[in-house]
Amino acid sequence: MSVKQLSLFDEQPEDSNKFFTRKRSWSAAKHRIMLRYIQAHCYNLGGNKPYQSMYINYVDGFAGAGKYDEGIGIEYFVDNSNFWQRYKTEFLDTDGSPLIALKCSKIFSAEGRVTLRCFFTEEDKDLNQKLKSNCSFIGEGLPYKIYEPQRFDKVLAQIMNELGKYPTLFFLDAFGVKGVTFEQICSIADYVSQYKGELFLLFHNRAVARNAGFYKTTYKNDKDHKTAETYTENLTKLLGHNSDSDWKPKWLEYQDQEEKQKFERWALEYFKSRLQKESSFKGVASFEVKEEYNDTRPQYHIVVGSNHPQKAFGEFLNEFFCKENELLFFEVDKSGSNHKFLSQAWERQNYERILQIKPKIIDILREKNKDWMTLKEVITLIILEVANLGYLSRAKYREILLNLYNEKIIEARDLGVRGNLTLNNYIKLVQWY
Repeated sequence: MSVKQLSLFDEQPEDSNKFFTRKRSWSAAKHRIMLRYIQAHCYNLGGNKPYQSMYINYVDGFAGAGKYDEGIGIEYFVDNSNFWQRYKTEFLDTDGSPLIALKCSKIFSAEGRVTLRCFFTEEDKDLNQKLKSNCSFIGEGLPYKIYEPQRFDKVLAQIMNELGKYPTLFFLDAFGVKGVTFEQICSIADYVSQYKGELFLLFHNRAVARNAGFYKTTYKNDKDHKTAETYTENLTKLLGHNSDSDWKPKWLEYQDQEEKQKFERWALEYFKSRLQKESSFKGVASFEVKEEYNDTRPQYHIVVGSNHPQKAFGEFLNEFFCKENELLFFEVDKSGSNHKFLSQAWERQNYERILQIKPKIIDILREKNKDWMTLKEVITLIILEVANLGYLSRAKYREILLNLYNEKIIEARDLGVRGNLTLNNYIKLVQWY
């Protein structure tokens, strides 16, 4: 089935109803990531062990209509996944995040593994009505709630009161920079730090630059000034209290057209840094979602806040993001006729990345690996310290460490009868290195 390519860099429609006529390729990437993570999150935290819960929540703060008129990117992925082929799945290309969550909930319910409780909000009345209609059949017999049309920031307190102190996965995909404030994100972090879970927030790079673009040192008239205040206040609320004293000078520095990407990158790092310092999240990371592999300017980043970054970032998300990069790399080969050539190019790129990052890994080990740690723990440590999720897979990091062991740069103990270095063996940098 041929699918029309949709540009990542189309402006989002002012009418959010029109957004759900066609799913963009970057939305498909977002949905694949959420599909993977909902499954991993529930399989990790769902169950009857002491650290697990028989109930897990999923909060979709800007759910929209729940599905698209035209879709891409889900059916082929599921059909070619060994994991998902274990189940009789009903995932469709047209599914939005609410239907993906409900279909996961249906699978978990059939397994008797965990009850996934879903909470959906949508401010627009028409989209809210469509959401109810689209969820009614799939959600029959499943625990889910669709709140009456209202702004997410107005209903958040009610949602928090209804979560039941269960681990919760928050997914906030607002249009632009409106809809959720830095303080509300911190309140979500407080919940997650207490009861487990993660926050996925879409940071819309271009919307950040557009809102900042309304700021000027002088205005032609009061109307322009008032309009600018509305847009700049929304950006300030997202980036944090008094953030305007930081971002306004930076915008004036980077406001030229060719410099806007620098401002977008600065704003993202500023936002992540404040979350790391001022919220209860123990880890904050991001991943850029692009339409083409070599794009230098993504439309948005997925920012993730977690209370357990070692597991969430170092294991789950690094692998999911790495897989997304690989899918995007091979996307140009629709027919599959160039797969062998592209596979060689992909491995060549991985090899180049291994060579580039190897010195940095040695520096990380020199600073952080002074005591014995398992090979598995060291791989996670490296991923978190490199702070570029999806750059290399865990298997490639393991390959680097095995090479360092063969080069006698790291040492190991208790290798067992065969003398093989496994993930559970303890390693550290040799003292003289």
